[in-house]
Amino acid sequence: MKRLPQIALAVGCLTGCLGSAWARWSVSGEAESFHWRESTAPSVTESGPRFGLGGSWRQEKDAGWLLGWRGKLYWGSLDYNGALLFSGAPATGTTEYTGVSNELQVIYRAYGGSLDKIDFIGSLGFDAWGRSLSAQQKEEYRVAFARLGIEYNGRTSQGWFGGGGIKKPIYAREDAHLNDIGFDQNPILRPGKDPSLYGEVGYRFNARWSLLGYYDSYRFGRSSAQTVTAMQAFPGRTFRVFQPESKMDLLGLKLQFSF
Repeated sequence: MKRLPQIALAVGCLTGCLGSAWARWSVSGEAESFHWRESTAPSVTESGPRFGLGGSWRQEKDAGWLLGWRGKLYWGSLDYNGALLFSGAPATGTTEYTGVSNELQVIYRAYGGSLDKIDFIGSLGFDAWGRSLSAQQKEEYRVAFARLGIEYNGRTSQGWFGGGGIKKPIYAREDAHLNDIGFDQNPILRPGKDPSLYGEVGYRFNARWSLLGYYDSYRFGRSSAQTVTAMQAFPGRTFRVFQPESKMDLLGLKLQFSF
């Protein structure tokens, strides 16, 4: 996770090399209401505020095919409500989140006509985050995803704009650091990859400043179970470990400056 800022900077620099003379850059500050739920008994939930610093780049052309990029660094301290792993007893605490996302976009802008206010957008992205409940209990996720959607009135110099579509993970891996909590092995878990929705609506005050509200989500199916042996607490006892079906939803507010 220590290398995440360097990865984000490298992708941003690469995008800038594509040509800044005919492109628009934006930077943003973001605040989010985050909610994570795992389908277990008792259930596991994490909720609370997250914060982020973002950037974006997009070619400026009247019509045709365009390229774009957006990325974000994010972090937060969330309320954890769940259960202890071995006993199942209720447990509460604070989960620390740190992550980075990068997304490359391909945009098609129609040549006038009835679709002159609509952009069709497809993208591929990579999201990496860590969540830790204690020095021993931590997880790291690596998720590649695709989006397909539309954006309405995105070129307006003042006024309302918005968009939305479908998001689907195409690669998902979870490192649960099982060795750190007393198991003899640490198999990488592979959560299921289910589609979800995303969307945003914003108001552009002028060519520089805009305010956006957005919704984002993930849906992960239950991973295949892996057999591990406990070295502590219950030495020699085998367990079947898996990542349960999980849902992530967040509502965010973004203040954006373009140049």
